[in-house]
Amino acid sequence: MSAPESSAGSSEAREDACRDYQSSLEDLTFNSKPHINMLTILAEENVPFAKDIVSLIEAQIAKGSGFV
Repeated sequence: MSAPESSAGSSEAREDACRDYQSSLEDLTFNSKPHINMLTILAEENVPFAKDIVSLIEAQIAKGSGFV
């Protein structure tokens, strides 16, 4: 695989991981240990995209607290 293909694959993987995490995060509307555990597992499976996942969590917190 050449560098551009690798970069494109990484970008696609990042987008997929973020889309999956965001979707699941939006489904968390009350304290649900099983759901939070699942989000934790998703984050652990996507450590290379940790900064992106943290940004999603921060945005969700801001949205929920009215600071948007």
